[in-house]
Amino acid sequence: MIAVEVSAHVNPTEDMDRVQSAIEEIFPCLEYEFQEREGFTSRLVGTGGRDSLELLHELLRSRKILDTGRRNMHINGDNVTFILNKQAATMGKVSFPAGDEPLGSIWVEIVAQDADEAERLVDWLAPPTENGHPQFEIEL
Repeated sequence: MIAVEVSAHVNPTEDMDRVQSAIEEIFPCLEYEFQEREGFTSRLVGTGGRDSLELLHELLRSRKILDTGRRNMHINGDNVTFILNKQAATMGKVSFPAGDEPLGSIWVEIVAQDADEAERLVDWLAPPTENGHPQFEIEL
């Protein structure tokens, strides 16, 4: 069982539909909730399952950024977390910023059944490479 939560702040200068569209460029098949906060940045939260990670799995390979992806995925028990560049996502590109960006990033949290499944998930999304090629591919 894998639960995916993808969220992004929606700044007052941004259109919520455009932020949602950026997220959907990387994570299709999510259900959304808009958390509006008066006077502050609102938050868009999408939730889904394993199927919402399929496109990310493909994009990491097509862009040849498996090592970068693996380095930026943090495992803490049964959780895997990472952030993505919101602006790059609008173009369907995966980019891992060094930290939260001034205009906000896309925050991803994946909750696995246990710590072993979390490690397996990272191996599926971004396996270790040798000379730029995955050392192995696994089914999830």
